[in-house]
Amino acid sequence: MTAISRVAAPVRKPTSAETPRLAEVLASAFQDDDPVSTWWIPDADRRRATLRPFFELSVETFLAHDMVFVDADTTGTVVWGPPSNPLGVEDEDAFGARLERIVDGIDLPRVFEITTTLAEQHPADPHYYLQWAAVLPQWQGRGIGSALLAPVLGRCDREGMPAYTEATSLRNRRLYERHGFTFVGELAPAGGPPLYRMWREPAAR
Repeated sequence: MTAISRVAAPVRKPTSAETPRLAEVLASAFQDDDPVSTWWIPDADRRRATLRPFFELSVETFLAHDMVFVDADTTGTVVWGPPSNPLGVEDEDAFGARLERIVDGIDLPRVFEITTTLAEQHPADPHYYLQWAAVLPQWQGRGIGSALLAPVLGRCDREGMPAYTEATSLRNRRLYERHGFTFVGELAPAGGPPLYRMWREPAAR
């Protein structure tokens, strides 16, 4: 959800107490300009009411893997899953039950359509999975997104481990391509917009 610039930004790991703030950042970034979230929840008010608790659940889930990063001012965040559990969820039944309480029944079939589609086409080979990446709209274009991606991409290169993500727009696809990801195909939920599957081989040492 951001563009690259030449400005670097300090990066750190957040505490669990910062979960609401990270959810706010993610919800703001995905509220208006993301094709997938606007298809999932077409009504803007309902989307605003849903995204923040949805992202709180997601951040809380992935914090357990110690692979969430924010910039110094908490204007952006990235959320990764490790090779041991790239999709992050340890207890699928509990996660699904909480998701059903968060998402309006009108929108629930679409969220399950998306999650099922993503899970069915997720790579089987070991990799780090970039689940979410977002920068507040007013802070985009300052290099924050690039700085946030750097720690885990550097780790991928050191460990010789690939990375994977799905770009939800052509803008995001171009961002990831600038960081070494390669487009490997499209996927789309029934009746929904395309997502671009992106795979990154580790850089040669």
